[in-house]
Parts: sequence; C-alpha cells; structure tokens
Amino acid sequence: MQQEPDNQTIEDMLPEQRRQKILEWFEENVAASNQDLARLLGASISTIRRDLDQLDSQGLIRRTHGGAVRVRRKAAFEPTTDQARQTAIEEKRAIAAAAAELIEPDMSILIDTGSTLHQFAQVVAGLSVPLTVVTNDLFVATTLANTQHIKLIVPGGHCRPGAFTLLGEPGLTLLKDLRCDKLFFCAQAIDGECVSDTSFELVQLKRAMIAAAASSVLMADSSRFGARALYRVASLDQVGMILTDDGLAEESRHHLQAHGANLKIVPVQEA
Repeated sequence: MQQEPDNQTIEDMLPEQRRQKILEWFEENVAASNQDLARLLGASISTIRRDLDQLDSQGLIRRTHGGAVRVRRKAAFEPTTDQARQTAIEEKRAIAAAAAELIEPDMSILIDTGSTLHQFAQVVAGLSVPLTVVTNDLFVATTLANTQHIKLIVPGGHCRPGAFTLLGEPGLTLLKDLRCDKLFFCAQAIDGECVSDTSFELVQLKRAMIAAAASSVLMADSSRFGARALYRVASLDQVGMILTDDGLAEESRHHLQAHGANLKIVPVQEA
C-alpha cells in the first residue's frame, strides 16, 4: 500500500470515520491484510480486526483469515492474477490440503487454472502416490513437471493474457477424448443456482473438463459465494463436491445445501 495516514490522528478519528476510510480503500482495491490497514490508518491490528468484523457483519466486506476482501457483486469482476494470488492465502492453502485428501493412487485427475489450483499443485507435487495429471495451467504444469510419481499431460492452446491459462485448441479437442477420474476446478462466483465465471473462453475450458471427468470438486474460498458472473459454467447438481473455508456465512451454507450442494467446510487456522 502506498497511501499514508492523513493529518487526522487515530485518536481523533471516530470508529465510523475509520471504517468509512476502510470502505474507501476497498472501492479501489480487491484485498488488504490487517497489517496493511493498520499501517494505513495508524491503528492497532486489534482495532482493525474489530472494524473488519463489524463491516463484515453488515455485508460490506468479506473477512478472511488475516484480512478482508471486497464483496463480489453481479458485475463481471475479476481480480488480476497477482491480486488473486495474494488474496485469502490461508483459506486457499486449507482448501488445497483438503482436496488432496480425495486423491487415491493411480487416479487420473484434471487440474483447472487459478490461484487456488496453484496451491493445490504444490500439495500434489509433494505426494508420493502415482498419478496422471491433465492441466491447461502453465504454473500447475511447471510445478508438476519432472515429478517422478506423476505422468503429466498438457492439452495446449493459446495463453490467456496476464494469466497462466492455455485456452482454445488443440486443448478442447483433446479434452473431448479424455475420461478422467476427477476434476479439481475453481470459479469466480457461486450462488444457489450455478457456478459462473467472467470469460467465455475460460468457461468453455471448464465445461470441457467437467465433461471429461467422472466427478468434480469445486475449490473456492468463501469470498466467491453469493455472487454471479456473466457466464454459467455449470449448475450445482453438476458439481460432485464443493470445498470452501469456514468463513462462509451460515445463511449461504444452508442455502447451498437446500439446493442439493454437497458442501464440505474446511477449517482455517489464523496465523
């Protein structure tokens, strides 16, 4: 963060004023840590945590373990790759570890693209069980390349600007001929009806992966729920399991389960 506190000291600032400044930050930025906001406002970390808890309870931001993220709306919002990789890190690590427990020896698995799957790839690389892995993400492929227990397949395509994702042909054609055991994927938004994303080419890739897998696991931190992006990926009944962190609101949990979602909540320990 580049901003410096203004001339008004924290002692002079009312809690409502301090929280308004936090909201102003999130109008221009996707995420912030407790430490970032404490430095920005000249407040203690414990004060910032209380402010974020209050704003979260009002639905104005979404708390994460170690900070907060901007609430996702129905617009076509998508963080940059760098922003995504710096957001909800502990949540993504916990989800990745839980997903790895679903892997069995000699499985063939598809790994989607995205920051949560980057965490997952690092866990998979540390396993010792034999696997066949198919991925269209260059970061995932690099992480798993030359790993003795993994047979790696990269279907190919053109690289999405600013990301690690390979899109289009020949990947889509190859995926039509694959029959894998399990897909691990993510999405920008999940509501009570469907999983959705912001890029049509990316959605085409995800749909092809879903069709190529016997079952699927959606890995998404709690900030991605309660919103809808422009393009539908799949209905909830097409998703075998949803893994998310314990920051997901009770109302959202009940709503998803009422719509038949197989929801698994992963506990996260705050550092």
